[in-house]
Amino acid sequence: MEKQKIVQKQWYENKSTPKGSNIIEISTRDHIERLKRLVPVRWGVLSLNCGCGNGSQKDLFGPSVGVDISFENIRSLVKAGGQGIVADMEFLPFRDHVFDLVYGFGILHHLSDIKKGVSEASRVLKKGGYVGFGGENNGLCPLVYIMSLLYRNWRIEKGSYRIREGNLREIFQELGVKEFKISKQGMTIYGMGRALYQITSVMERILSKIKSLQTFSGYCYMAGKKM
Repeated sequence: MEKQKIVQKQWYENKSTPKGSNIIEISTRDHIERLKRLVPVRWGVLSLNCGCGNGSQKDLFGPSVGVDISFENIRSLVKAGGQGIVADMEFLPFRDHVFDLVYGFGILHHLSDIKKGVSEASRVLKKGGYVGFGGENNGLCPLVYIMSLLYRNWRIEKGSYRIREGNLREIFQELGVKEFKISKQGMTIYGMGRALYQITSVMERILSKIKSLQTFSGYCYMAGKKM
């Protein structure tokens, strides 16, 4: 496993609980709803949840299998009643054309090679299936870099700068994912206490009304269909 991924794995397996679990739940709901608005699938036969974490985002579109590089995350997922396997999204241990939908949250900017990860997602996806990713740190948002330092997770967030609409659109389309849609939304900081959450929530509501500033929103959401 590459050094950067070892650092990520160790960070996730030893991180402390973020301040305010109820705020984290709000974060989860926000990211889910924003992605669901881009994915026209309400219920699939089988989906793959990449970077599944502890299982809080499982089974969004029907029965799912989760993959994550953290053993602790997979153990939590299974304990919560989910199905999962320790694996790297860039080297998915599944045969071609298995899943009806592939999705994930905050995973692409962690990958060593985003194109490789999207290629694997497309490979295991059935023709006509959908792929979608949400809560990706927008590389054009200055807060992404400030918060990485304050939150002490800069070492695992180094790929944020690669999350740009032009780069992503080119990668997805080159790999046969069409009808590609991307949106940039949000400015709220969820994991550093209620005060900061409330302040940035107000900022988000104000900035969301100014179209010229939406390019610099905090998160990217994207989805497309495999043709």
